[in-house]
Amino acid sequence: MDPRVRGGDDTNLDVIVKVLCTGDLHIGRGPSRLPSGVDVRPLSCARRWEAIVECALTQRVDLVAISGDLVDRKNRYFEAIGPLEKGLRRLGDAGVVTVAVAGNHDFDVLPEIAQSLGGPCFHLLGCGGAWERKRVQLRSGETVTVDGWSFPQEHVSANPLDSYALGVADGGVHVGLLHADLGVPTSRYAPVSLADLRAHPADLWLLGHIHEPRLEGGTVPVLYPGSPQAMDPGESGAHGVWIGEMHAGQPVHLQMVRLSAVQYETIDVDATDVSDEVALMSSVHAQIRHAAETFVDSAEGLKHLSLRIRVCGATSMYHRISACLHALETDAEISIGDVCVWVERVVNQTRPARDLEDLSRGNDAPALLARLLLTLSGDRDATEAELAILREAEQAASRARKARPYLALGESESDGMIDVREVVASQATALLDELLRGSPSPSPSPSPSRGATA
Repeated sequence: MDPRVRGGDDTNLDVIVKVLCTGDLHIGRGPSRLPSGVDVRPLSCARRWEAIVECALTQRVDLVAISGDLVDRKNRYFEAIGPLEKGLRRLGDAGVVTVAVAGNHDFDVLPEIAQSLGGPCFHLLGCGGAWERKRVQLRSGETVTVDGWSFPQEHVSANPLDSYALGVADGGVHVGLLHADLGVPTSRYAPVSLADLRAHPADLWLLGHIHEPRLEGGTVPVLYPGSPQAMDPGESGAHGVWIGEMHAGQPVHLQMVRLSAVQYETIDVDATDVSDEVALMSSVHAQIRHAAETFVDSAEGLKHLSLRIRVCGATSMYHRISACLHALETDAEISIGDVCVWVERVVNQTRPARDLEDLSRGNDAPALLARLLLTLSGDRDATEAELAILREAEQAASRARKARPYLALGESESDGMIDVREVVASQATALLDELLRGSPSPSPSPSPSRGATA
């Protein structure tokens, strides 16, 4: 029996519509923060498009739905046009229809590509910021209604649902397709709310713009499929496409198929009570391998695993641990099957092996710092003065990120965001260490790229 069909006899068969949901592919880009010797061409987003096409054919989907930012920028036109044309032709030859909307990255280039490619099996909806409804005839004979809206320019501050007036679809499966920022009313990227989406009729809302996969369940699911290829350490976790099984009037079943060739993860390594360099490196290596094996076992098709290591704990090696850990960033490489495991960065969050509780009982500067560190570690509630320090640090970090030298980094560099509490803890530890050692020298300030001082 066709796996797209439910039912036990020939007289009462419910046809299941299978939809491959994806978006934010950003053809023209590729994964970053990999070692210089890695050939990134097989890991490019264009190659992930080929994997998406293969997945659609293997899964025997009826419809491929793309929620914007299929192409990264206009200057990627020629890099995108070849793979897209080849993939769309394969899908069309198999009877698979593709529908898409344009996002803030491809608002100008995707309409050009759509006009160039044409054909009955690829439909770009809602060009110019006007809602458009397309009734798609599938190879199974079923009809799917898709409502879509595309970005007319790079920034849109208005809610696109304010202009939605298409009404209820005339039977069958109904999909809403939109590139938008959910739950951020002040966003410049088509802000919408969950209540807005569910107030408009659809069996599924498929959104783009957020690279982290996110599913809001309920009677009408709202899905961010996330970027199918992880592109920087800020895009950690599993990435791929989602397969939706849909039948009019029935709950939607959604499941991720992992496709990313690169995975970024942050792991914590405990160096508590480690007293010499050999024991430290042995412990760190063992913990890295254990974590890496866990990630590799759960991800098919993975080629590279990039790890950011946070070394924490109280250790007597505190004053010399940084030199030991530096070797991890330059020398550490582990192979697990066909997967290469790299250490992208090591963050030293260790602290001296001292009794903060005991130090915190006084009223001098070391006691104040000890209490702040206990607060940051979650061992005590913050005072108003400590909350004020954290607010000031967050404001300083925000000013640093918005400073002119860093604006050119672009909004996609999610890895540039820092944990201000970690910075404050690091500075407080260094200052406490100086005070206890009797040095009059103040703690050095972090560079602007690392955020604010405590």
